[in-house]
Amino acid sequence: MIYKVFIILILAITAGAEEWHDRFVDPDLSRDLLRRNCRLPRFRALDDSLHFYDVQKIWSELSVNLDSSKIEGSARIALTSTANGLSTIDLRLVESLAIDSIVSSTHKVTSFTRVGTDSLQIFLMPALSVGDTADVTIYYRGRPSIIDAWGGMRFAQTNSWRPQICYTLGDGLDLEPPPANYAWLPSYADLNDKVQWEILLRVPEDKVGVSAGARLDTMHHGDGTVTWHYRLDQPVSTYLLFISVSDYLIMTQRESGPVIENFVYPLRWDQAQVHFEPVPQCVDAFSSAFGPYVFDRFGYNMTRNGDMEHATCVSHYDAAVVNGRNYDWLLFHELAHQWWGNWVTIADWRDLWLNEGFATYCEALGMEWVRGENDFRSYVRNDLQPAARNAGSGSTIYDPSYYWGSIVYEKGACVLHMLRWVMGDTLFFTALRAYGQQFAFANATTADFQAICEAHHDSTLQWFFDEWVFEGTGYPQYRVSLWGDNSPFGHHLHIVDESAFQFSMPMEVAYYRQGTLLYMDTIDVDGELLIEALPGLPDSVVLDPNGWLLKTVQYGINLPSSSPDQSPIDFTLTSAYPNPFNPTITVSFESPIVQPIGMRAFNIGGQLVYAHDGVAVPGTNQVLWNASAQSSGIYLIKLFTSTESQTVKAVLLR
Repeated sequence: MIYKVFIILILAITAGAEEWHDRFVDPDLSRDLLRRNCRLPRFRALDDSLHFYDVQKIWSELSVNLDSSKIEGSARIALTSTANGLSTIDLRLVESLAIDSIVSSTHKVTSFTRVGTDSLQIFLMPALSVGDTADVTIYYRGRPSIIDAWGGMRFAQTNSWRPQICYTLGDGLDLEPPPANYAWLPSYADLNDKVQWEILLRVPEDKVGVSAGARLDTMHHGDGTVTWHYRLDQPVSTYLLFISVSDYLIMTQRESGPVIENFVYPLRWDQAQVHFEPVPQCVDAFSSAFGPYVFDRFGYNMTRNGDMEHATCVSHYDAAVVNGRNYDWLLFHELAHQWWGNWVTIADWRDLWLNEGFATYCEALGMEWVRGENDFRSYVRNDLQPAARNAGSGSTIYDPSYYWGSIVYEKGACVLHMLRWVMGDTLFFTALRAYGQQFAFANATTADFQAICEAHHDSTLQWFFDEWVFEGTGYPQYRVSLWGDNSPFGHHLHIVDESAFQFSMPMEVAYYRQGTLLYMDTIDVDGELLIEALPGLPDSVVLDPNGWLLKTVQYGINLPSSSPDQSPIDFTLTSAYPNPFNPTITVSFESPIVQPIGMRAFNIGGQLVYAHDGVAVPGTNQVLWNASAQSSGIYLIKLFTSTESQTVKAVLLR
């Protein structure tokens, strides 16, 4: 989902006005709103312990009445026993849906009960042994109850540009465990039990029905209704099944390899042409990197609540479909789940980052492969890494204390970004493809993923996974000092990690003099590192200039200047540090007296982009410039008093 994306319900309800919609598309605001950011009780793996069977396929026949908010139909379930003496089939179905009857073509249904909240027990004779098969069909009807603030089945009436709709979302954020499809489908919650799916979805003839799988035929019944037929031949976990019914227009972007079709509101048709534009290109890019797209169809269907990576067709928040490309990241995230979540599914909810961290990193990969390298680097620096740092250090990524937050999503993405740096592009993407192939249509754990990475890296990565996934919290907080004299080898570099959890990471270091790169080096920092006798007399250094590491860095400099025991004689600009910088630079200077001081920054075209006025005190002074609003390039920073001025060149490197 998106992330698994979550839209706060009240915002969806109040978003009818076009004026609100225009305000919503602010990219910073939208990212926050699209997060699943409610605080919910945690859930544990393997809560659904009564299912001693493996479902092979579910056939559904379902009629949807949008006016009465009711459904009626049947679910036929073919299963194989995984235990001896199995005589009871335990399922879940909301109590508001009445069961008319249950029949079986293979066994005698002696009775059924509904003991427990939203539970269903079906009693069969004779009992099944390991490997025996059974086939049961449940006939039910009624109005689905609301079981979750986000997931389950919902009905909504026409509201401005939003048409009448019925839709389901497969995960419930305040459910334990999360799967929410028992709001409309007799089902269970075992991630490891993957099923095939086929549905005959009967809806009013002026509506379009959508579900998982290939879209086959439609049948008009002559009574004002039509049936839409879908079949999914690839097995997926049941939380990935869905239906949606509305006044959709079908927007076909590709007719094969795979079919790409989006289900769009009529009043958002023009916007959809722009919004969904990058999807085919990204499908091809992900297929090339991760392995071929394995399902028969892909697309998005517009809904009221938020994004959820249902198999073959993502339920997509309707307010994001705008005449622009602000939400490419959201499209990329949900598309990536067709590989990481749907093709390979986690075996345990504690491993959720294998779904969500992977899909979040694919937001950046989509930027890289659709928009280019600069957009990729910018997205990692300005979207993923800040959110990961703001997530705090309260939990590990594996088995987190809160599953739907930035520790799992953005920090998980940053961990993959660092793993790519450690392994190198060739081995990293080779390992990803091998991971997909080995666990295709199956379930995997973090240990499984680690083992495949180690096999391709040909070396242990236990240190990395311990620090970043299993044991470590937070991120490195480096303090960097550069000092020395003007002798040929008189400069020294000291790096120390001041975080509570000590990280051991390889990193690049770039050495500069007067804004010009002298050389690059790759070093290993294990808590603390001292490098003596630096060649070339660098006057600044930049740790990790390409932005691979999740970190913070504080720079300090003590190169030749006035003695600390003497007052400065002259007004002197001593350093602009770091240089290159991103996005902040500290200009240090010395003043012999108390006096007014000004600083101006100009871009290469001579335009003033920053101004600061203040008062200097005797001794060392500093002015900090945050250039986050500026683009990459060369800037001239002028420092001046009433009688003199000095200028330094600085490079902003995004």
